[in-house]
Amino acid sequence: MVTEKRTLETKNCSIEFPGVKALDNVNFSVSVGEIRAVVGANGAGKSTLM
Repeated sequence: MVTEKRTLETKNCSIEFPGVKALDNVNFSVSVGEIRAVVGANGAGKSTLM
């Protein structure tokens, strides 16, 4: 069995502020040695995800 180490992982993440759904069922992972970018318009939820 191969196990993969992850430095950052979220599964089924949903965050809601009053009147605004910021994240809806988001899955995101970064494995050791990977480089990822989060790109989107202002107010798209990038900072909320991080």
